[in-house]
Amino acid sequence: MQEYVVLARPFGTLGDFFPDTDIRCRIRGCENVCHFSGEEVLHNVASGRNPRPEKMCDACFELYQKLEDRHIPCARPGCGNTWVLNRFQQLEAMRQGRQIEAPKGFCPQCRQTMRDQGDLEVPCRMRGCTGSWTWPARERLLNPDASPPRRMCDSCFQKLRDLRDMEVPCRVRGCTGTWLWNRYQQLEHLLAGKPLDRPSRRMCAACFEAFAKLQDIQVPCRVRECPSTWTYTVYEQLERRLAEGEEGATPERMCPDCYAFYNSAVDRDIPCRNRGCTGTWVLTRATQLRLKIKRVTRTPARMCDACRDRLAALEDREIKCCVPGCSRTWGYRAVDQLRDHLAGRQEAPGRRCRECEAFLAEHQAVVLHCDYCGKDIQWSGYEQLLCERGTFQKPTRCPECTGQALALERPREPEKLEHHLVVRIPSAGRWHEDDLIRDWPPRMTHDVVDRVERADIRIVCIGDELTYSLDDLDQSWPHLLEKRLEEHFAPQRRVAVVNAGIAFCNTARGVVRIPRDIVPFSPHLVVFSFSLADARLYRHRDEREWRPVVSQEEALAAFERMAEKLRRLPCKSLYWTPHPIFPDWDDESTVPRGADREWAQAQTTALEQILRVARQCCIRYDIPTLDVRARFEVNGTRSARKWMSNWYLHNEVGSRNIATWIAEQILRDGLVPLTAHEPDAEEE
Repeated sequence: MQEYVVLARPFGTLGDFFPDTDIRCRIRGCENVCHFSGEEVLHNVASGRNPRPEKMCDACFELYQKLEDRHIPCARPGCGNTWVLNRFQQLEAMRQGRQIEAPKGFCPQCRQTMRDQGDLEVPCRMRGCTGSWTWPARERLLNPDASPPRRMCDSCFQKLRDLRDMEVPCRVRGCTGTWLWNRYQQLEHLLAGKPLDRPSRRMCAACFEAFAKLQDIQVPCRVRECPSTWTYTVYEQLERRLAEGEEGATPERMCPDCYAFYNSAVDRDIPCRNRGCTGTWVLTRATQLRLKIKRVTRTPARMCDACRDRLAALEDREIKCCVPGCSRTWGYRAVDQLRDHLAGRQEAPGRRCRECEAFLAEHQAVVLHCDYCGKDIQWSGYEQLLCERGTFQKPTRCPECTGQALALERPREPEKLEHHLVVRIPSAGRWHEDDLIRDWPPRMTHDVVDRVERADIRIVCIGDELTYSLDDLDQSWPHLLEKRLEEHFAPQRRVAVVNAGIAFCNTARGVVRIPRDIVPFSPHLVVFSFSLADARLYRHRDEREWRPVVSQEEALAAFERMAEKLRRLPCKSLYWTPHPIFPDWDDESTVPRGADREWAQAQTTALEQILRVARQCCIRYDIPTLDVRARFEVNGTRSARKWMSNWYLHNEVGSRNIATWIAEQILRDGLVPLTAHEPDAEEE
């Protein structure tokens, strides 16, 4: 066995590596220190504990030994449990100088409830802020039944600290006072995204006090015909008082409905009421409003300014009675003079005085007997009037006996041609009951009547404004039709075309006009069309719907009456469809003011319905039809618009085309007595 020799060398203890240390007392609030040796440190290291343990000083340890744990009631209201305030907590409180007689704490159950509930995020009290602040669980536990307090979030609180109250001018005009805009209101203003240089508009205290004493007042509308009222608000009253004082008069205003209509309406140019006048007068917005209130749907008839001036320059005249032998006069009013002047009649018409009219009303026709043959003689009231005036003798012979006596006394006169006639237009009829048609058509003058009496071929064109055609007589299609037919029949026969067109005249009125405007001329052909006037619309009283002036049933009945009466006459008839209309015309100067999309659609639909009715009647009564509308649209809508002067009336080119097409139809179908050669008219 090998032996080893160990040489002993001098070594210190492990305690030499851990010197003695003074450490502070573990009790918070105590400033004492305690001695901790190196051996104790080594011992703690060897046992795996902290080499610098927390340790009480001797004084604290001595006091700690004297203290005892205390059971204190829970601080939560309504809780009967207790919690333990141990000796260590009491010692720390004493060293820190805190009150320990009645500390507030929670029992274990309440502390667990507080941990379960946790802190609560409550929305910020400022309107418009999306932030929140934390409501601790401890406060919630101490006030279980209380609502969350109204507090700001940190961001709003920081902004509030930077703001200052401001004096802002009163919002009422004329007031020099101010109102206080506090920091909280400014903060809400900022949160709403508004700048501080534009504060809220509010009243000062004095204005608000006066404002609270006032009440809204209902004031009658300033339009006399309107029964409605408008609201004179408290704010407006306050401003008026500041401007004019307590005695300020109540202003005059329109009610909301009247103001809305007045604000949306526009002045309209209305044709003069006098036929033959091309002037217009202005239908103002105010007048339109009064008509609306009175529920008047028909546009009033008035004179233009030029006609008013001419009427003011005229005076009523006394004209001699037209009855031979009468020396009395009848009153020729200035209005009648103006109307005759516009119609091209410069001389006063022949009329009877009031006494002569009364005599004719009282005396009916009397039957006399011929002194020679005993036949009955009709002694008319007018002949009795002439006898009364001394310019006529009571008849004693019948016409045959009188003719024989005259034949013996004078030479025989040459025979008149059978085709010549004497036009006698009746002076009385149902047309006098209608202001629109009571006078002759504007284009039917004495010159036209004379030309008809000498003509071999007579044509009457009767209808509405499309038949009246253009204002220039030489460019109107009836005049051009006459020229084309004259070129065809010259020099053997003379042609006369009567333009009996009256604007806005519909088929029902045309039936009334037949005895005056057709029968006296003994025409060979009647060319007629009232479809545009039949399809005319008007605004219904509730102002929500456009309705036709003539219903579809009324238009059908009127067309049937027209066809029946024309069939009884010894002449032929020709119906022509009106050319297309364009209510959505682009040129605003030619569109009736106030026209809109709804009206345009309704007007187009109404014309389509009337045309269907007219075509059905023409087929039923075997009346030839000329489709002018289809010829206008043969090359499309754009081409048709080139032949129009406005949304409903043709221009000069369209007028020439209409005359050409009607002339071709007349000659092709033999609607008048024809000659041997063919027509040579060309379409424009």
